[in-house]
Amino acid sequence: MECQRSSRWFFSAGLLVLEVFALRKIQAVHHRHVIQFTTVGIDHSILELSAISLIDDIEVASYNKGQKQIAIKIPCISEVLGVNYLTQWHNSLVKHEQDFLRPIEFLARNDINRHRNHTAQLQAECEMDNDITVKSHIYLIWDGEECYQIDEEVGHWENMNPEFKQYQYILESSLRTSLRKHYMNLYCVDLMKKIVGYSSLRDNVAPEMAVSQHVSPEGSIILSCIATGFYPRSILMRWEKNGKLGIWGNESSSGTLPNMDTTFYLKVTLELPLEDSGAGYTCVVEHSELTSPAMYPVPRKPTMNKPWILALGIMLAVILLLSSAGVFIKWKMRKTVLHVRRDK
Repeated sequence: MECQRSSRWFFSAGLLVLEVFALRKIQAVHHRHVIQFTTVGIDHSILELSAISLIDDIEVASYNKGQKQIAIKIPCISEVLGVNYLTQWHNSLVKHEQDFLRPIEFLARNDINRHRNHTAQLQAECEMDNDITVKSHIYLIWDGEECYQIDEEVGHWENMNPEFKQYQYILESSLRTSLRKHYMNLYCVDLMKKIVGYSSLRDNVAPEMAVSQHVSPEGSIILSCIATGFYPRSILMRWEKNGKLGIWGNESSSGTLPNMDTTFYLKVTLELPLEDSGAGYTCVVEHSELTSPAMYPVPRKPTMNKPWILALGIMLAVILLLSSAGVFIKWKMRKTVLHVRRDK
């Protein structure tokens, strides 16, 4: 019994800690920047080099080797960054084009068909919380497979694919280390600070909510809570039963996804066990545009469809219709016969 009490206490304390942490993250000004360089090459030649920059899943800039220019997707960002910064960024991309050729050479060196196209990608991700960088990672993806990743706080590369482990000494050389930090600072962290520090990508919008439930073919109840049209990206959604937190069933999430209008979408579902009626559940939502947590009760449990009742109803309707038609035909025939007799 004492062990059970301790387990419940730790469970409740754990939920409280998670909730407080999540709330802090929602209330903070949190942004995420992803910039991805993609190189397509053959042996010792780069065929294509492109880059795309996304802040909070909104595309803000792109670069193409053929045009050799940076395309700004949101006009006000050009003013925020300034001509000097854009020129520095452009010159850096042109200058370091050969750096993106090295992975292509590594891939072609061990390929029987040396003239086959290869693809190398460098993806830098950084997250900022109230002007403090809380996450910065770089991923190397060769021919669609993630080969290396590095957490800038840890500072060493982690090999994800044994086939390419032999190249780790190159990544850890002083030249590659300085280039890596250059890419992270100039392209990821510095760019994000400039944009989110002086410019709003779009107006903040509170989420539009929809809560529903349906019965699965197996008889279990599926609760759905959908938030859409919100900005910024950070949001917290959870299920409560009679005002309490807990693990009530199998919960799944779509993850926060971008809409076409640069707002975001999130769907959280909860599958309840067969013995749970689904009564008393509420979807609780926290977002920076909501002054307090919003609560959306689940609507009443829908009635289960019973096919045999529907079929019986249709059958009775058909019988009634045929009976009415039969009575009408008999009445019409009798009336016709009476008219004939009178005429005679």
